[in-house]
Amino acid sequence: MRFETIEQVEKYLESIPKFGLTGSGAANFNLDRMIRFCSRLGNPQDRFPCIHVAGTNGKGTVCQMLAAVYQTAGYRTGLYTSPHLLDVKERFRINAEEIDDSSLLAFFRENDALIAEEKLTYFELTTVIAFWYFSREKVDIAILETGLGGRLDATNVVNPLVSVITSIGMDHADILGDSIEKIAAEKAGIIKPGKPFVIGNLKKKAREVICRIAAEKGAECLEADTARPVVEDDTFQFEGTGRYKGVRFHSSAEGRKRIDAINAAMTMMATERACERLMVKPEAITEGIERLNSLFPRHAHFERLLPDVEWYFDGAHNAESVEILIDELLSRAPAHEWTVVLSFMSDKLTGEVASLWNRFPRILYYVQDRERAAREEQMKRHFPEGEQITDLKEVFSREQELSKSELVIFSGSFYFYEKIRRWMGTMSA
Repeated sequence: MRFETIEQVEKYLESIPKFGLTGSGAANFNLDRMIRFCSRLGNPQDRFPCIHVAGTNGKGTVCQMLAAVYQTAGYRTGLYTSPHLLDVKERFRINAEEIDDSSLLAFFRENDALIAEEKLTYFELTTVIAFWYFSREKVDIAILETGLGGRLDATNVVNPLVSVITSIGMDHADILGDSIEKIAAEKAGIIKPGKPFVIGNLKKKAREVICRIAAEKGAECLEADTARPVVEDDTFQFEGTGRYKGVRFHSSAEGRKRIDAINAAMTMMATERACERLMVKPEAITEGIERLNSLFPRHAHFERLLPDVEWYFDGAHNAESVEILIDELLSRAPAHEWTVVLSFMSDKLTGEVASLWNRFPRILYYVQDRERAAREEQMKRHFPEGEQITDLKEVFSREQELSKSELVIFSGSFYFYEKIRRWMGTMSA
């Protein structure tokens, strides 16, 4: 297998099944391949310090906050996140800049025989690319987001300065376990012996499991609630988090203030525990978090799609995140003023999720042409009063009923975000 052009690389990556498109058939949860592949590369994951982040909701935002803080503090900062929204290169960033074509091509050229021999899954391969790239570019620190779970996640071959578990919910229960306790145990697999870790707002059962595992490993547990974040309008102040006590910042996000506060608290606690290796001053915390949206404008978390209208996208994909999103919507306007445009993967469209959305009288739904997507009959069953749209251009046309003056929330899978952005074309923010 030879890779001479970036187009060949892209074609090869597209040929590998992705979990988000095809489900568990695209996954193979076993660290043996990762350990073997990394070893044959010289274990690049051991050549830079890192912070490892897992969780059902919020882990992507916390990763971006951490990256923004360290970059602002002057460190060369790697960031590995998934899934990507428009281009695979988004997964690999240094100081908020995506990997360039020449570097990505270099990885495949240097390792073509190994790639052909090992047959990694899509996520395993992108994880290895991240390790290789951050090592090659000599980052001062890397922020690494798990893909699914923790214990057997491809990223879990690192030895981080600090680990973070943002939240625990009933997501991917078919793989991680059919109870909060089982899922919590899988997420807790990223906790390393003797290494500190930070947790967000966890349900009692999840907290009990994680604290028990932490005690067994001799790992210090830090809870974001102890930062006691105070939210006033768009200003956040933290009353009780050691080195960063009293830190204040203005939110640069459109909404979700309560969640922003908890995410920021986890970011500060993780940063504080890593200060023995990488010192970060309080002002870098403030400036980094305030720069978040400018550094990472496309994040699909209550993201404004156009600058001059109130059209938003949010990738809420489970009951917990949908409930948080709806609280934010209703804090801005009553349900009847919103137009809701939904598109789901089939396993994410549950009765609980549908019941949360059905409080809105105007629902449009779009059926994606993907193996794992919710089909028309499933959408009709869950949204009997909803209206199917077959072409998103109908939504964006100025001549249609949905005008640019309306409040619109698009929500569903991140692949729906990709479809929206590509169809928006020149209307993109």
